[in-house]
Amino acid sequence: MLKEAAYSAENLGRNLLGNDDPDPVLCTRRKEGAEVVLVCEHAGRAIPASLGTLGLSQAELDRHIAWDIGALAVAERVAENLGADLIQQSYSRLVYDCNRPFESPDAIPEVSEDVAVPGNQSLSDAERMDRRRSIFEPYDAALTCLLEATPKRAAFSIHSFTPVYLGMHRPWHLGLLSRKDTRSAEIIAETIRHRDNRLLVGMNVPYMIEEDGDWFIPHHAEARGLAHCLVEIRNDLVDTPEGQKIWADHLTAAFLEVLEQTK
Repeated sequence: MLKEAAYSAENLGRNLLGNDDPDPVLCTRRKEGAEVVLVCEHAGRAIPASLGTLGLSQAELDRHIAWDIGALAVAERVAENLGADLIQQSYSRLVYDCNRPFESPDAIPEVSEDVAVPGNQSLSDAERMDRRRSIFEPYDAALTCLLEATPKRAAFSIHSFTPVYLGMHRPWHLGLLSRKDTRSAEIIAETIRHRDNRLLVGMNVPYMIEEDGDWFIPHHAEARGLAHCLVEIRNDLVDTPEGQKIWADHLTAAFLEVLEQTK
């Protein structure tokens, strides 16, 4: 039976959010004692009503700069396949990127890719802190609670990336990001290549994990000694239900193999 729980921001600061704004985080638990947690930090593209559109057009808000296209749909399918817990962020990463430390400029980006974000320009310390308290802290508290509620063996974060970034073509179908736990990434890569040897899987591309630029892996997965990986799927491969199913099946098989080989 599917069980969902929305974590309210009431006790963590909700100056930014109005009564009609969505809760910043949604946790879906499919069975008691799940060994795997799936994370989707860039699932949503909501913007608090108090911030309008951040000064951006709808066309810009539909782009990858605002959310990870297809990532949540893939994560939901994988969670269902595995009976895993899934935690997702409701708000656009342009409001607050929950995979960034508060001190990182990318936590509230003034420029994303080639787009200046007017609503993020010259924010005061109080405005930045309000976003942290309203968006990040409820999300992070819910993730911490989920990881500590019952013993976990693995945690995986699911993202998507653009085929072209600032004119640079990215040839990979899949990127696997890790730092200390390279074994899980190697198992995932090997499993997916075995399923389809046409796929180009890259390690630590198109990004790399950095202590001062990332949150989930350094502060949650590594800190708890969990098997883990941050998965980046090229978003033109998961922008349809058919593609989402294909990649959910690939990742389901790969994550099961990680669990099998890291007993």
